[in-house]
Formats: sequence, structure tokens, C-alpha cells
Amino acid sequence: MLRRSISKSIRLAASRPAASLHASRAFTRASYTQKSASLIAASRSFSAVPNDALSKPDVSKFFRPVEVTPTGVAIVRLDGPKAMNTISFEFSAAAKEMWSTEIAPRNDVKSVVFISAKKDNFIAGADIQDIKNMEDKTKLLPIIEDGIEFFKDMKSKKIPMVCAINGPALGGGLEWALWCDYRVCSDSSKTKMGLPEVKLGLLPGFGGTQNLFPLIGVQGAMDMMLTGKDIRPAKAKKMGLVDLVVSEHQLESSAIRAAEDLANGDIKVKIPRKPKSWMAWGIEDTPPGQSKMWETINKMVMKNTNGVYPAPFAIIECVKEGLKSSDMDARYKFEREKFAELAATNESASLIGIFDGMTALKKHSFGEPKNETKNVAVLGAGLMGAGIAQISAEKGYRVLLKDKTEDGLAKGEQYINGNWDKKLKRKTMTMHKHNQNTANIVPLSDNTESWKQHFSQADLVIEAVFEDIDLKHRVVKEIEDVTPDHCVF
Repeated sequence: MLRRSISKSIRLAASRPAASLHASRAFTRASYTQKSASLIAASRSFSAVPNDALSKPDVSKFFRPVEVTPTGVAIVRLDGPKAMNTISFEFSAAAKEMWSTEIAPRNDVKSVVFISAKKDNFIAGADIQDIKNMEDKTKLLPIIEDGIEFFKDMKSKKIPMVCAINGPALGGGLEWALWCDYRVCSDSSKTKMGLPEVKLGLLPGFGGTQNLFPLIGVQGAMDMMLTGKDIRPAKAKKMGLVDLVVSEHQLESSAIRAAEDLANGDIKVKIPRKPKSWMAWGIEDTPPGQSKMWETINKMVMKNTNGVYPAPFAIIECVKEGLKSSDMDARYKFEREKFAELAATNESASLIGIFDGMTALKKHSFGEPKNETKNVAVLGAGLMGAGIAQISAEKGYRVLLKDKTEDGLAKGEQYINGNWDKKLKRKTMTMHKHNQNTANIVPLSDNTESWKQHFSQADLVIEAVFEDIDLKHRVVKEIEDVTPDHCVF
């Protein structure tokens, strides 16, 4: 991790060569094209639509009617027209209209909760077409400034704002959350937070480079922004990115209760959330420490990019500017100018092109399958078969894991459970999910009398037996005799 490597390199600089700095798990060139599903969060379009483009924003297209509880908590439910909430010009115009008409003028509103009306996402990012369609990237400057003014307008009401996150909160989604006073997230496996703009050759343009590092520290912020990595709930709580982690079913009630307590003064928040260790203070808050920190970061960036990607260096510049200036307006201005510069680069255009291509490859015109896949059979409980079974069970499928012998089956189960135990220990998996995954695995062997009955319900069969052609032929014939006609083998 970048933060750990910075601390370690400074602590051991006297006894280790500079090459030891390269052991850090900083971002790689591949990180720009991996995890493409999260890249959409990097494009920036959270701003008002130009006046001539939209006469009257349709608030109902993106937001449910605002509810106000008897205690004065306004509940704002985001609900865009697509499966995932994303931010577009039209969305941002609707957000401004919603705030100015339903929140700002009401004296009975004492606090606000932002929550998604969708089951599995908060805001997955922004509509990348907004940037692509704007030929003159300098026109982004007033658009971004307008977005910043919207957030500042929300803050000017001087009431507590709570963000309730379930599912992805990426790019502009996380930046929205950072403008709030308190963040609650669910412990769902789908919940993740991040600022992946660097993967598109961009940077967080709506205050992300300025609002993140005071909250979680410079090293943690640089790690997030330079790698674009996803942060899971347990880690987010540990680093101070979120204040509370609850189950999905408790998310809304917990957020409302937090909003009430903030309004009443029963909860008081401070920045940063976590007290700094002496080591972190020495690195981040003293001139010698900062000098060594930036030297280390620059070396790692150069090593992994050969200096051909401008976005990481622009992010570094923005954070440096934030550390030396107390003028927030000037800091946000510096950030959006850097963003507009990056948006005009060939590197950003190329990375966005890669993202578009990867997104297009995921789409097809085959329609919905006639038979839903619920039961996945895996033949062979070796390393490959066990791995396939593990991933399938984690995705919620009922997995029929079959091996020839009980011993082979037991080894496969041991491998799977060992991996889940590690995730449990690292707090990347809850005990509930661990138990749920375990229950999804149905162990079967040749000696299991009911294995044919189980396989008669299989929707998909994946063969991962020993590489012996005669064995494979026998297995195929044996399984085809017992599986249903719709089963894909």
C-alpha cells in the first residue's frame, strides 16, 4: 500500500537503498485498463446543464419526492432512469432545482440524508459522454465551477448532511459524499468507494483532491487517487472515510438517526476522523517529512508510468497546492484548471477510448436467457474446479461440486473455506456472507447416492477434471445422461 511504503521508506532511508521504495504496491500501467466497471465514475459531468440546453429540469426523473420526518430530517432519494445512478448535465440541473425548491427554503428541515432509491448502488459515476461531446475542453471550467457552487450552496444552509451508501460510490458519487458531514455505508459486498479518475487520465474535479486528504491523511488520499483502487466498508471505516458501517437493512434508519443526533449536537464530527500517529505527523506535517514523502511518491510514479501519464502528476500538484493554501476557492480553481488540461490530452482521450471499447464488448443483443441459471455444477474439486466453485458460490449460485472421491472433495472444500476464512480475517467478508457462501456449496462424490438427482437440476455444468481425454469422454457421457435438456455443458 502506498501509505505503508511511504512510512517504511522514510523510516528505513538510512539503511536501505532507494530501490527498496519500489516494493510498494502503487499503481501500475495495467491499473489504467483494469476493473473497467469502475471507470465510469471518473468522468466529470456533475454540473448544471447550460441554460439553453434545458429550460426546466425534470426533478422527478432523478429524485423521488423529498420526505421530511417529524424530527426534521429531509430524506433525498436518488433514482435516475438507468439501472445505475449516474451523474449527467440533466441530473445536476435536477439536483440544483431539487435543493433550491424542496430543501433550501424550508425552515422545518434540520438535517438531510442522501440515499439511493435503488437496491444496489448509490452513484456509480458520471456520464462520460459529457466530456467526449465537448470539443473545447476549456468550456468545462465554468461547468465544474457551477458544480462546486452547488455543493457550497448546500453547505451554506448550515444543516448536517448525511450520506447513506449502499453499492458503488465512485468518482462524483464519492465526491458528493465527501461534501457531507457524515457517511454511513452498508456492509454489502457490492459496497465500494473510490476515486478512479486517474484510470481515464483525469483527476477528481469536484473537490476530491482538496476534500479527501484532510479527512484521511495525505498518504491515504494519495494511495486512493493515484491507484484508483476500490475501498471496501471495513477498510473505509478504519481509515476514517466513513463513520459507520451497518447492514443493508439498517442503512436508512441508521442514517436518519445519525442526522438527528448531528442536528441535536449528540454527535460531533472532527477532521481528520482519526488521530495521526507520530510517524504520520512527522511525514505529512513537517517540511523534512513532506519532502521525503513527495520524493518517494514521485519515484514510484515514474517507475510505474515512465512519466508518460500526466494525470498522476497533476493529482500530486493539486494536493501540494491544497497543503500550502488556505484559500479554498483558489484551491478548487487550481483543481478544475488541472482537470480541464487533462481532459484535453491525448492520453485521456486514449484511455477513455479503451474504456468505451471494453464497455461495448460487454453488451450483446441476444436478449434474456430462456432459463435462468441458478444451479451450477462443477466437475472436479482440484485447484481449478474449487476456484470456479468458490467464485460461483460468492455470486449467489447454488454450486454442485463433484469429485470422484471423498478425499478429493474434502481437499477442494478445504481450499475454498480457507480462502473465505482469510477474507473473514481481513474483514473483506462478513460472517453472514461466509455462512451464506458455505451453504451454497453442495459437495458430491461418486459415492453420493443422490448426485444424479442433484445434477438433474443443473442449469450449467463446468468440467474441470484431470487432463485425460478418455476420462473426459466418460465424464461427458455420464453427465449428459442425467442433466436436463436446457442445461449448458
